[in-house]
Amino acid sequence: MKNMQNYLVGTPITQSLSPRLHNSVYQELGLSRELSAFDPGDPDGFYQLVDGLRTSEYQGLCVTIPYKLAAYNACDTLSPTAQRTGAVNYIRREADGSLTGENTDAQGFAQAVKLQLNLDFKGICAVVCGSGGASRAIVDALIQGGAQEVTLVSRDAGRAEKAAKATKEHGIARPDSLELDQVEPAAQSGRIRTIDYEALYAGKHRYDLLVNATPLGMNDGAMPVTADWLIVNVSAVYDAVYRKSGTTALVAAVRQTNIAAADGRSMLIEQAILGMQFWGIHTDPAVLRSIIDAALL
Repeated sequence: MKNMQNYLVGTPITQSLSPRLHNSVYQELGLSRELSAFDPGDPDGFYQLVDGLRTSEYQGLCVTIPYKLAAYNACDTLSPTAQRTGAVNYIRREADGSLTGENTDAQGFAQAVKLQLNLDFKGICAVVCGSGGASRAIVDALIQGGAQEVTLVSRDAGRAEKAAKATKEHGIARPDSLELDQVEPAAQSGRIRTIDYEALYAGKHRYDLLVNATPLGMNDGAMPVTADWLIVNVSAVYDAVYRKSGTTALVAAVRQTNIAAADGRSMLIEQAILGMQFWGIHTDPAVLRSIIDAALL
């Protein structure tokens, strides 16, 4: 029997472990499925792939950087989490040819932080570096988990403000407002505020958690913030980025201190398990996690 073909879509895509992760599960469970990586090159190429999804033999797309916002716009139906975040990382073609979008990054992030850092979001103050699709999911998870305050920081303050506005429009921000210290330039959005890196370094905030939701560190030794600033201002670090081997510069630097840290491999695993469930695989998550762990050794 020919395998059901699905695609992982991103630019670049060669560094992703998702095909190995998915295919190890399919093989272990004896499922006639396969996930292949594909780089469409640009948004036009991505939308062409989406058009093919409506009519071809493949039945789903797993979407990564930088197409999660485009994937949101391409879907006919959206899950509640996808609606709140304005970003989609799994698409499923339904029997009538319509496309349903899901965002598993939010819950995957929350589960990964719980497993790796033993951290509950309730009442914490968090800072999230980056303003793309992954950032929106992470902010959603923090707010839904009861975070007291989330600071969204970007080198482009205007882009961060746009992302915060979008999250509020999609319902992430709670209606209650907190009195936040004014650090200019900053825009208040309920429990979410946006600043640039200059304001971050100038501020006096102490954060329970810093999350890197930028691509920095994926293929190089770059970090979104300096190690000196981290030591003084942060209690725990989660880097949504991961590397095929070893860990990121951010996590490596933090682990030389007493600050707890983990990289994005755990988030990759947790969001993929949720994605497989979205695609109709309902095996016990503990079993899936065990298969994946063995495949990624």
